[in-house]
Amino acid sequence: MTKYQWKPIADEFSSLLRLHYPPVALKWIETEEELKAIPKVRLHDKHMPPCTIVSHAAQFNWTSACRPENIHANYCRGINGMFERDEKWYSGEMFNNVWFDNIEASKAHNRSLECVPAKYIAMVASPLSAERIEPDVVVFNVVPAQAFMLLSALQYHRYDKFEFSFVGESTCSDSWGKTFTTGKPGLGLPCYADKKFAGMSDSDLRVTMTSEDAVKALEGLKGMSKNGLRYPIASYSLTSDILDGLPKHYLQF
Repeated sequence: MTKYQWKPIADEFSSLLRLHYPPVALKWIETEEELKAIPKVRLHDKHMPPCTIVSHAAQFNWTSACRPENIHANYCRGINGMFERDEKWYSGEMFNNVWFDNIEASKAHNRSLECVPAKYIAMVASPLSAERIEPDVVVFNVVPAQAFMLLSALQYHRYDKFEFSFVGESTCSDSWGKTFTTGKPGLGLPCYADKKFAGMSDSDLRVTMTSEDAVKALEGLKGMSKNGLRYPIASYSLTSDILDGLPKHYLQF
């Protein structure tokens, strides 16, 4: 039993934003019993890290689990709550002379990451509409205009200035890691691994938010739609007078 009726919520998101990929539910799992109780969950014997299973849900409609043994390195396990970060993890050696040309820069990168607390035995990704898990985080793979409308919708009823981060390689930290640990929305540029191992396109962005914020964002999208603010955003000619495309009262301010 889930807290919200996610299927109609997911369907409305897809309709209002013309989503190419369905919203994805992410949940962190503490026990084997909890994992086995999830309907139709796929357990893998291959190396399939968190970014891959999120794309399983978005692109294949799978409910897919990632356990520590599915992840190739403690670095990735540590970000995603399946390894207690230790001195070696913080050493920065993994990315030294790869993403950074000195060890101090690589150490600083690791120290900057938003990491899920290390108390989980798995994380599961599932289509939000399947209602198989109650999401800790909802993930949207979107293009920039969809991201703009989605985040604007979250500000519709109660304004908050959103600030986003860029840690470099490891967008999972900027997106679901940030949302899980802080409760705030995340916006991530797909990293190298997202392109190589998660099949994200050159035009994709990743937006993450809590389940409560996802419900608020949907209400905001509906309110904006009533005001004529909808996706897709109709483009105005570059040679037209823009006044014909603006609300009349804008000219008073």
